[in-house]
Amino acid sequence: MKLQDFEQRRIPIIEIFNSVSGEGISAGSVVTFVRAAGCNLRCNYCDTKYSYNELGNGIQVLKPDGIVNILESYNCKNVLCTGGEPLELNKAKRYLPLYLASKGFKVRIETNGSCPLYSKTELNDFAVDNISFLTLNYALDVKCPDSGMSNYNIYNENFELLGPEDEIKFIVGTRRDLKFAFETIKEYSNILSKTGVTINFLPVFGKLEAIEIVNMLKENNAYFEKYGLNVRLSLQIHKFIWPPEARGV
Repeated sequence: MKLQDFEQRRIPIIEIFNSVSGEGISAGSVVTFVRAAGCNLRCNYCDTKYSYNELGNGIQVLKPDGIVNILESYNCKNVLCTGGEPLELNKAKRYLPLYLASKGFKVRIETNGSCPLYSKTELNDFAVDNISFLTLNYALDVKCPDSGMSNYNIYNENFELLGPEDEIKFIVGTRRDLKFAFETIKEYSNILSKTGVTINFLPVFGKLEAIEIVNMLKENNAYFEKYGLNVRLSLQIHKFIWPPEARGV
């Protein structure tokens, strides 16, 4: 999609709000959330099922410049584009993170790992000037078996596009998920080591005790150090600050 075409589109948005990031390497920092409507996956543990559809009560359909105006009202340059799934193919919303980055925002994209990340060709086609100066990072999920969506993961293609400021998230609900995650890391250790990406393990809230992850990290720390992998535990701190089901916080 070209920039000129995108500027005329309308994007279905569930909510825009300012808070602290609840998980991953940005946890605890103040960000403005932009939650796009619509998702191509149906994870068993999903805590944002209200984001599944692009139409419905409470969904606003906004032009890109209208979204920028709302973001500027918060006086916060750090933006977290999430969903739903913000990078769905053949959707105008896919280009919202690019547009916001081109407007000077520091954008992190939370993506479910089933959609391709931006290629250089796609960035050029969008007519983004000075691509190397954009602040655009990824928080990429790898779906484990208990999500019910592990068949949708994109590995090599996406992993190779990550860098030191990006992160991979394994959301684990069982020991089976932990085993799957470690085997995935082993299979792609060379790529992950080269990129310098941060690898986060998050327990499914109320399903897996964090100590299980801690034990796994300790047991395999020698392997992670051997390959220079930055692997860590991440907790969803927003679920400790507010009620776990709370929205817009």
